[in-house]
Amino acid sequence: MILYRYAENKDVFDILSLDNENFSNNFKEAFYLEYIKNQRVIVAEKEENVIGYVVFNQILDEAEIYKIVVLKELRKKQIAFKIIEFLLNELKKNNVEKIFLEVRKNNIPAINLYKKCGFINIREIVDYYNNPKENGIMMLKEVV
Repeated sequence: MILYRYAENKDVFDILSLDNENFSNNFKEAFYLEYIKNQRVIVAEKEENVIGYVVFNQILDEAEIYKIVVLKELRKKQIAFKIIEFLLNELKKNNVEKIFLEVRKNNIPAINLYKKCGFINIREIVDYYNNPKENGIMMLKEVV
C-alpha cells in the first residue's frame, strides 16, 4: 500500500537521493528541511521508503510546483498522478486558486501527466533549462 502524506525531517535523505538521481539542478538539504518544516513537500511512501515526492510553494492564493519525481522503476503506476491529486486537495483547503509549473518542452510523459491532472499550456519560455539547454512550457491549473 502507498501512503501519501506531508514529508517529515526523517524523509530528507530519501528525497535527496531521488533528487540526485533525476535532476541536474539539485536542491540542497537545507532547502528541503525548510520546505518540510513549512509543509511544502508531499511524499509517496511504500514500506517506510519514500518512492516519490512533490515540492511546491504557496503565496496567497497561488502555488507553484517546483519538482515532482517518482522512482524510475515505479513510474507509470499512477503514483505521480496521486501525489498531484493529494496536493490539489490540500491546496483547495488553503484557498489556492491557481497552480503553476514549468516543464521541459520535450518531457512529453510529464506534460501528458499534467494535462491529465487538468493543467493547460499557457506559454513557452525560451532557453529556460540548462544541461541540456531547452525551452520550457509554463502550465496552469485553476482550482475550482
